[in-house]
Amino acid sequence: MTERTKISELQAKKAVRKANPERQWGNSHGQSLTKFRAKAGELVDLFALYIEQRMPLPPNTGRGCRVQLPHVEMAFGRMNQAMRQFMDEEANTKKGEEEE
Repeated sequence: MTERTKISELQAKKAVRKANPERQWGNSHGQSLTKFRAKAGELVDLFALYIEQRMPLPPNTGRGCRVQLPHVEMAFGRMNQAMRQFMDEEANTKKGEEEE
């Protein structure tokens, strides 16, 4: 079993406060911040896997096989666009449900 990327508690707290400084996160029964840290790490792993899948050459095969800045930027652009589209669709769905 491969080890998952870990997000520190400090990084997690900064991230959730950045999203909404007034939002409270329950930590008594659900351990929401702990779960957030684990899932954020899974997203980091997924991003790394996506970059790997998009690489044109196998590793250690010579020129062009290293991950370069453009590879990271292009992969991030595609994943960010897909995530934003998903979030917009979710927001529109929620808005439609509230109007009913």
